[in-house]
Amino acid sequence: MTRLHAIAIFLVAATICCYTITKRINPKQYLQHHDRRLTESSSVLLTNTDDHWTWDIPDILSRAKQSSPSTQQQQKPLRVLIITTSLVEYDKGTRGTTHGFDRLKYVMLPPLVDSVTSMTSRGWHVDVYLILGFKSLAPHRRQLITDALPPGVGLEVWEDAIPLYYKNSFNKRPKADQAVTNGDHALSRQHRFVLRDKLHYYDFFVGFEDDMRITAEHVLEFLELSNDIYQLYGEALSSSDGQVVVGSDGKAVQPPPLVHRHKSNDGASVGNDIIHDPIGVEHIKRLFPGLLRVEVLDRKSDHPLRQTGVLDNHRFVKEHPPSPNAFSAVDGESLLDPTICCDENDPPRGKMTAHPKMEEVVMWETNIQASGVRKYPNPIGWVAVMPVEDKADVGSFWSGYTKEQPNLKRPRRVDETIGNQAGKLAPLFHFTLSSRYCY
Repeated sequence: MTRLHAIAIFLVAATICCYTITKRINPKQYLQHHDRRLTESSSVLLTNTDDHWTWDIPDILSRAKQSSPSTQQQQKPLRVLIITTSLVEYDKGTRGTTHGFDRLKYVMLPPLVDSVTSMTSRGWHVDVYLILGFKSLAPHRRQLITDALPPGVGLEVWEDAIPLYYKNSFNKRPKADQAVTNGDHALSRQHRFVLRDKLHYYDFFVGFEDDMRITAEHVLEFLELSNDIYQLYGEALSSSDGQVVVGSDGKAVQPPPLVHRHKSNDGASVGNDIIHDPIGVEHIKRLFPGLLRVEVLDRKSDHPLRQTGVLDNHRFVKEHPPSPNAFSAVDGESLLDPTICCDENDPPRGKMTAHPKMEEVVMWETNIQASGVRKYPNPIGWVAVMPVEDKADVGSFWSGYTKEQPNLKRPRRVDETIGNQAGKLAPLFHFTLSSRYCY
């Protein structure tokens, strides 16, 4: 499978889960950082004087959507920090990679340049922060990155950033003579220290693994949906019962009587039959835009997933047989447009796939067992919903709860279904909000 920068579809997720921390870090590495914005010409601290949970969304969206800087604008440009983690400079030959393949040049750099260019072309001020798992970045390799980035983009590099930890010490004290070792698995958590240093110097943060393509269009969609949630929150606050209802032809849609409602089999306060129920203030606060991670199949004829019938005989083929219309167009428009997330010119860069087709795009790090749907009040409408901690669930419809699917159980925090999007999009206020609602 091509390791492609391929995040595509937005969904609303209600989450209350935070990253756990690594047991040990290297303090010398952390102390190398400075509280400053990378582009010194505009290193002005941002301040928050309003305690409202979405205080900055309308302003950030307005600044993100303003025209090119060639026209005179009163608003300041959107300030974006892109944080990229990369474990190795050259592939090790594991997990389907080729030993010695130049990962920095052909895997990390192309999507990074695409991301930055899409943002600077809109007049946004963008800086890049690289968190690297390898010992050092040679001057000529750093110059390779600098030359590829648009002019005016700041670059800072954290080398040898893998944190230290005690192996096999989860929920127990390490042995007296046990030494710390590198925790490769925890490199992606190091972005937290960068965020701490840079938090008040930027409006928006884009932090992802090195093979993910996140463009200005993703950021705009994220902000649009965040603004829709912000509107719902205001409507709920102003309503007499603190709720917003789903409307149909100008009339509120009434949920089924309580006596017939599905009851959760875990700690969730709602069942798996929530379709168009009203939603209240506290549940709206738990809504975050998210991303559904996808990747593009390799076109090599000997690829295991390219063999006849492999994709048709998936894990849940009995419960959800492949639809003959899965890759058809509706009213002349494809159900999934891979050009938005994954398009690549021919000849492609590195190991990417040129001009992928709809049937070549596959979900990654989740599956149909996890997915739910719900219709939210306008202006949001229908969304896909991913699983969360039971006590954080605000409700959605999950087809597995019905009598027709007695052997299915909706997963909560299961690695293969949690919908790991390989990073995070977040405006400044999200970090304040997370400190209140993540536990």
